[in-house]
Amino acid sequence: MKTRNLLIALIGFFPASIMAQSDFVIEAVYLSCDSTIFIHLVNNTDKPMRIRNSFLDIGSGSHVQFILKDKAGKEITVYDAVFYEGVNYQRFVDISPRSSKTIRYPLQFLVPSSRNVSEIYSVDASCFISYSIPEKNIYENIHKVLTINTKQDLMIYPGYDRYAKRMIITLNNASDHEISVRNPSSAVKFELLNQQGAKFATRSYPFIIKGSGAPSVIKIAPKSSVILEYSFSQIAAGLADPSQVISVEAHFSAYYDIPAKNVTNAFSGRTYTFDAK
Repeated sequence: MKTRNLLIALIGFFPASIMAQSDFVIEAVYLSCDSTIFIHLVNNTDKPMRIRNSFLDIGSGSHVQFILKDKAGKEITVYDAVFYEGVNYQRFVDISPRSSKTIRYPLQFLVPSSRNVSEIYSVDASCFISYSIPEKNIYENIHKVLTINTKQDLMIYPGYDRYAKRMIITLNNASDHEISVRNPSSAVKFELLNQQGAKFATRSYPFIIKGSGAPSVIKIAPKSSVILEYSFSQIAAGLADPSQVISVEAHFSAYYDIPAKNVTNAFSGRTYTFDAK
């Protein structure tokens, strides 16, 4: 999936509440399919906002310090970075009114060459933000630590069988405790693309278990999995000419609880693109 489209889809993974809080909000999410941390910067005001990055001296402006940890919670390494939209350093990040910027940090670039991404179980992102809203005469400095789990308890593994014309998704419980997936809060959104690569239709469904329908709660035993299934006829339902569907982007959003760990409303997301022909 192209980076631009991934970022658009990613917005839906952040809590809706971050769009209705203080003037400036910062949140993070980890997508296991890309092994990438995304930090979302939100300007909730009706005026332009500017974030000033650190330059040379890492402590003189906005920057983020990533503390990478292993399974036992022991620090593996520390990586300092600034907020940038491309590959080159930029002194300022400008955010339009009522808008946002999403900054991506591939985990492989944060890990030292002597270690492997698979060794990272969690990351503390210590964010130091220096921002201004000149038209409101606001100049602020804030600090927030975001804890990011890179080993999710609930993993999503999608695939498409072109011969049987059906999509099969495995929800895998990687934890040692039972997981309860909330349904229909959890959902899959199919975006249908034509020959020109344009999205012309969208279909959304709750999680549907093969042979069992869509229960309000999907319970998954420890170290076990359940299978979801969607036929192409479901994905293309209502179309006068299903043959115009060349490819499909499937966006999975899973909300779940792990009562034994006091985990409530945790999130796991995945985006998958497949050829329908």
